[in-house]
Amino acid sequence: MGCTEESKTTLGVFVLREEANNWWKNVKPRMGDGGVVILWE
Repeated sequence: MGCTEESKTTLGVFVLREEANNWWKNVKPRMGDGGVVILWE
């Protein structure tokens, strides 16, 4: 069964969005109210 390129893109966006939401739900409580400064150096 094949998928159109548009369907593949839609599925990819859905998967990435869900992964990002799951990540944020786990990270946000650990940061607390003050947040965390991340230095990418």
